[in-house]
Amino acid sequence: MQLLTLSDLKLGLTDLFDKRRPALLRTSSGETYEPMLAKKLEEISALPPVVIGGKALAAELEETDVEHDGFGKAVWYMTEAYLRHPQVSAETVAAATRIRRAFIPALSELKASYADEARAAIERKKILKQHKADLERFPAAGGETLHDWISGFLDAGERLHSMLSDRADMKETSRKGAGALRAATIGLLSRLRAGIADELEHNPKLPPDLEAQVFGYLDELNVPRAAAARVKRAKKAVPEAPAPPEIA
Repeated sequence: MQLLTLSDLKLGLTDLFDKRRPALLRTSSGETYEPMLAKKLEEISALPPVVIGGKALAAELEETDVEHDGFGKAVWYMTEAYLRHPQVSAETVAAATRIRRAFIPALSELKASYADEARAAIERKKILKQHKADLERFPAAGGETLHDWISGFLDAGERLHSMLSDRADMKETSRKGAGALRAATIGLLSRLRAGIADELEHNPKLPPDLEAQVFGYLDELNVPRAAAARVKRAKKAVPEAPAPPEIA
């Protein structure tokens, strides 16, 4: 349960005190921890929406940046292919060059800070219409064109701006308090789980699946978090292939 977010904990505790409360109260541990966990749910529910709206802002920023950079690399490599092809028409080369200069002059720009990427997206969104004809000249699989890809690139950049603004609205004390509350709540749940496991071992009258009855939903919420963490570790373990040299 160590990967659960505050949003997950709010959902899981709400479910625990609704659907799973009878199972929880079948144990002495459940009776002991119920009021403490109820207090934590009350504190989590009182946090600002930006704190408990889902993933931690840092994680959401990172995922949005990955999306932004993915669109950007896709556009850069698409134009790179046309610029390197020996038999592409001069008009197509000119269109690819204009797209490159307008939106992604260099791959190194995709390593810029979130703020710089957001600022660039906002400025480049202003010139999207004037490059529509050039962008639609390049088809992509699924009936899309580079116009769709660039739109995704710029939209992700604008979302970075919105997230940075949300983060600025959160006071440092609020962020630290939310992190401490999350850790304390997970700690209580872990100790409750250990207590129930002890009672199951020494009390044959309790149903053997009682732990699953109590923690089933919280465990389900943890599954995608654990899967995402494994993917993230795997990506970090594989070095990215070097980019081909840029065309001057």
